[in-house]
Amino acid sequence: QVLGILLKSKLLVCGTSEDGSNLDQQSSVSLYLGYKNKKLRVNINVPMKTEQKQEQEQTHKYIEEDRKLLIQAAIVRIMKMRKMLKHQPLLAEVLSQLSSRFKPRVPVIKKCIDILIEKEYLERVEGEKDTYAYLA
Repeated sequence: QVLGILLKSKLLVCGTSEDGSNLDQQSSVSLYLGYKNKKLRVNINVPMKTEQKQEQEQTHKYIEEDRKLLIQAAIVRIMKMRKMLKHQPLLAEVLSQLSSRFKPRVPVIKKCIDILIEKEYLERVEGEKDTYAYLA
C-alpha cells in the first residue's frame, strides 16, 4: 500500500510498469532523484493506522477475556468463604476486591455469575429469590 502511494506520487519509479499496478516479488523499485515538488505531501502512515486498530481490538479482546477470568476467580473465592450470599452483597464484594486492579462493570459480573452457575460452581437457592450457594 505504501509503495502504491509513493509510485502514484512519482516519488518512486517501478522498473517493470509505469503506474506500478502489477507489483510482485521480482519488481524493482527505485527512488526518482529528479523529483521536485514542494507542495505535495505524502502520508505513508495511513496503512499503519489500520494495522494498529486491528492490533488494538485484538488486545482489548484478550484483556476482556482475562478480566472475565479474574472476576470468576473473585466470585469463587468469595463464595468459598461465605457458602451462601445474596446477589447485592456478592456484587459489592466483587467490586471492592477487584477495584485495585480495574473497575468491573455490573453486567459483566452478572454474566460471570451465570457462567459459574453453568459450570456448576454456584447454584441459585430454591425458595430465596436472589441468593447463591457455593457448590464444592
